Amino acid sequence: MQKLIGTMARMYPLLIAMGFMIVAIAFVVGYLNSQTASEYFSQTKVVRETTLTAQRVAIESTGLWLPYFKFLGIGLLLGGIVMALRVILDNLRAVGSSVLEGLPADQRPSPPNPPWYGRSMPVVMMLGVVILVAALIVSLGLAGTARAVFAHPVPEIDAAGAGSALLAQLQTIQTSSAWLVPFKFLGIATEFLAIVMGLATILFVLGSQTELLAKGIQIGLAAKAAQGRSGDHAPARQVGGVRA
Repeated sequence: MQKLIGTMARMYPLLIAMGFMIVAIAFVVGYLNSQTASEYFSQTKVVRETTLTAQRVAIESTGLWLPYFKFLGIGLLLGGIVMALRVILDNLRAVGSSVLEGLPADQRPSPPNPPWYGRSMPVVMMLGVVILVAALIVSLGLAGTARAVFAHPVPEIDAAGAGSALLAQLQTIQTSSAWLVPFKFLGIATEFLAIVMGLATILFVLGSQTELLAKGIQIGLAAKAAQGRSGDHAPARQVGGVRA
């Protein structure tokens, strides 16, 4: 499983590119929505509330899903950083193992297993992405509800009575938005937690490899000294009948 994750981690440039593209698309959509809002609010209140329902539908519905679309892009960018940290970790472990390969197999110190937070880092990152995707899906549903609500003129919305379908839809929009905003920040916080776990794992690997290299140097020096002592006590050879 960890080997598969390590292979997938090398696709981190794709995650970063996707995240940047989503944020760029969100900017374009937001700019176009601002032009619609500029046209809408350039009219009088009476005209806005009676004839410009299509513009208000676009403004209200876009304002509901666009922030979550943008946060998904940021989440993918952070996920790409997490995967890049995983690649760095794999490279550090590979370099440490290759340095120790010169030692005898029976004396070679084995590298320690990565800590639990190092193995859990990709899972935490994926959890953050799942949270952001779920938030986007819910916000798209709210945007659809908003399109149904704000297709009515404002006076009709204001006059909606208790128990009416229109008032129930407004209630759904407001109550869902109240918990959906902190929910998306939970997803971003989860992504940052994965980054912190990756940095902590890098510190662990660097510290453990420093100790391993120190042990490896001591083993190498001891082996060299043993070879020197065995050379000093080697039996003399006979050269031409003369003891050399």
